[in-house]
Amino acid sequence: MPIAEISPGVKLHYESDDYTDPWIRPDCVLMLHGIAESAGAWRMWVPHFARKYRVVRPDLRGFGQSSGLGGQVPKDVGLWADDIDALVNGLGCGRVHVIGAKLGALVGMELARRRVPWMKTMTIAGLLISPKKAIGPWVPEWKKHIDEKGMESWARLTMPGRMGDAISKEANEWWVREMAAAPPESVKACLTMVAEVGEAEDLEKVAVPTLVLVSSGRKSAGSDFEQRQSVDAVDRFRSRIPVSELATIEATSYHVAATHPDACAQRVLRFIESNGG
Repeated sequence: MPIAEISPGVKLHYESDDYTDPWIRPDCVLMLHGIAESAGAWRMWVPHFARKYRVVRPDLRGFGQSSGLGGQVPKDVGLWADDIDALVNGLGCGRVHVIGAKLGALVGMELARRRVPWMKTMTIAGLLISPKKAIGPWVPEWKKHIDEKGMESWARLTMPGRMGDAISKEANEWWVREMAAAPPESVKACLTMVAEVGEAEDLEKVAVPTLVLVSSGRKSAGSDFEQRQSVDAVDRFRSRIPVSELATIEATSYHVAATHPDACAQRVLRFIESNGG
C-alpha cells in the first residue's frame, strides 16, 4: 500500500499503476479526485493510460486512506496544491500530465498558476466556474443534512445533480457507497471552503496546454441540485487560458469523468499525445 509522508505527520495514500516497458522512464499521469471521493474514482480511466504512462492516483488529504484535515477548514485549495507538489517531487516524477475533476480541477488550476516545473499538460473536468455561485447557496442545507441524516443520505440527495440520468442503477449505487464512505467532517470542511471560492483569477498565468471537458447533452429533469454549467459559459472561462481547447462530451451529467470515463479518457489521451506526451 503506497504511502508517502509529505510533511511531518501528513501522509498521502496513492495508487500507482505502471504497465510500461521496464526499460523506459515514462511520463506520469496524475489524477486528482473531487470532494467525498478517493483514488478509486479514477479506476475506470486507468486501462487507457497505464500501458504508456505511470498513473498515480492519490487520496487527497482528508479522504480515503490519507491523513485527515485535523479539524481545520482550509482557506483555499493551496493546502492540497502543496501536498501534491510535495508528492510529485517525492516520487521523482519527471513530466507530469495532470487530470483533475471537481475539487481536483481546482487543485490542478492552482498548481498550473504556480507554474510548477513538472506539469506538462492539464485536463480539467466537472468545472464550476464560480463554486460560490454554483453551489454556495446550497452548502448550509447540505451540511445540515449531513449532520442530521448522514453521508449516505446526502450522497443520494445530491447524486442526480452530478450524474443526471447518465448511469445505471448499479453504477449510481457504487458512487453512493463511494461518497458515503467519506469522513463527514472532511466533506463539510471542503464544502465550507468551496462555498467561498469565486471565479478563478490569473488564468492568464497558466502556461501549460490545457483541455477542458464539458457536458453538451440535454439536462436531465428532476434534480434540485443541478451543477452543470453551459458550454458557452465554460468556453468563455476556458478562453482565458492562453493555450487551451474545449472538448464536449455528449452527456446529461455534470460529472462526466464519472459517467463517461471511456469517452473522456480516450479524448484526454489524444490530447496528451498531441502535446508531446
